[in-house]
Amino acid sequence: MLRSSPRRANPISRQGPLSRRSRLRKDRRVAAEPIQVRPAEDSDRRHLALLFAAVAEERDGIAAEPPIDVETLAASWQLDGTLVAVVAGEVVGEVRVEETSFGYGELGMMVTARWRGRGVGTALVAATIEWAHARGLHKLSLSVFPHNEAAIALYRRFGFVEEGRRRKQIRRANGELWDLIDMGLLL
Repeated sequence: MLRSSPRRANPISRQGPLSRRSRLRKDRRVAAEPIQVRPAEDSDRRHLALLFAAVAEERDGIAAEPPIDVETLAASWQLDGTLVAVVAGEVVGEVRVEETSFGYGELGMMVTARWRGRGVGTALVAATIEWAHARGLHKLSLSVFPHNEAAIALYRRFGFVEEGRRRKQIRRANGELWDLIDMGLLL
């Protein structure tokens, strides 16, 4: 399940010390409020669908692209295996693990743009590993776009390793074909 994605190269954003990326880094702080990670509840469905739609709107965070039917997605969201990150009562991220009958889980994760780089992804991955241990899984797997350096670095910090690359795997709405890196963590 793919939720992580690339930050596609933008020639303007890579110029000089005042690039968009460096300005964003300066503006980000560790969350002042604690990040709570808990299993998703029925009342989270609409928040999860809105988060998904917002990340899809960025057109580089997940494989999905707009338009997203928020109401239909909210109604069909699979809560089992979904953990949410909540700060001050707001859902700011989620991770979903699709547990297989073969003993591993395939994960996908999203964090709202303004909360990236503030510990939400770290909290979600740590909670996912604990969740997987409790379920008796022997491995976690994921797919990530190669340009999503922040996500790849996060996964590596937790011990995920690159297991392969699927070339031109995802067709974008504009016709581009994007690669995926497969990563795994033996538990």
